[in-house]
Amino acid sequence: MHKSGSADLENCPVPEDLLKHLLEATLNVVTDVGIELPERKRAALAVYCYRRSHLRRLGLSLAALCSRSSLVMEAGHAGELIHLQARANTTGEADTDIRQRGGKAPVSLHVV
Repeated sequence: MHKSGSADLENCPVPEDLLKHLLEATLNVVTDVGIELPERKRAALAVYCYRRSHLRRLGLSLAALCSRSSLVMEAGHAGELIHLQARANTTGEADTDIRQRGGKAPVSLHVV
């Protein structure tokens, strides 16, 4: 079987200060900075973040800026799944899917 993508799962594909900047940034800044990265590096960073639960949201935001092919090249079948989740995340399909399966909207316990 042909292995695709990054073999180095432990090291971040971008400098630490850039990752820190993205973590502290708003979605608009993530988009602006993400677009500036080369496609392959952006896909590598998206996969790197997605594979860490505390960075998953950032990973999906970056994956939404990537092509399907670059994510698949970086992570194989997992890249395909990340691509689908990123697309669902940006279109709001994830929320409607949960409601369709559960039948009811989520309940908030916030006291007014």
